[in-house]
Amino acid sequence: MAEIASDFEIRKKGLSVLFKNLGEVDAMRFLSQITYEKRDSLKLQEELFEGMTLDEIYKKAEEHFEKNQRKGQTKSVR
Repeated sequence: MAEIASDFEIRKKGLSVLFKNLGEVDAMRFLSQITYEKRDSLKLQEELFEGMTLDEIYKKAEEHFEKNQRKGQTKSVR
């Protein structure tokens, strides 16, 4: 099973990549252009999975996990 990074870990990694690749000034310019858009996660889920059965959702998730595992993009839970 995959280990899920915390929101803090994702932000930390993302900022590190931005600053490393863009430099401080351009990273800050990029960040200043992003706006926070509040979303209703339940409504988003309903839209994403509309018309799908639970089995279909599970199969898609399993395919996604297997595809990313082959690419080395997932971490195992210890």
